[in-house]
Amino acid sequence: MKASDLRIGNYLNGKQGHVIVTEIRTNNSVKILDNTSSFYVGICLQPIELTKEWLLNFGFEKKYDDLNWYIKGNYCFSFLKELDLIVFKIKFQTVGICTIKYVHEAQNIYFALTGEELSL
Repeated sequence: MKASDLRIGNYLNGKQGHVIVTEIRTNNSVKILDNTSSFYVGICLQPIELTKEWLLNFGFEKKYDDLNWYIKGNYCFSFLKELDLIVFKIKFQTVGICTIKYVHEAQNIYFALTGEELSL
């Protein structure tokens, strides 16, 4: 992961737990909420694995238990464990199948497609 993969508002793991990116710098470092220091991405800060719990915290609802769909409005994520994929759909139409492993990736694709932030 590089700082260029991030957006302001992305969640990451820091030494004290989950942190929020407030500024992105060109030297592969970022500033985090409530902190005046810069932290290096990949050294002090790590990505957070996307889990079903994170989707629920972002306001998605679990639907169709056998398919593991998590729905928010017209948008849904579907976990396909056997393929190690998470599928993002709009109005149940597949817009892309890709491996989304981390919370910041889900935040970024959701924002790119909806113009809205995924935040807690």
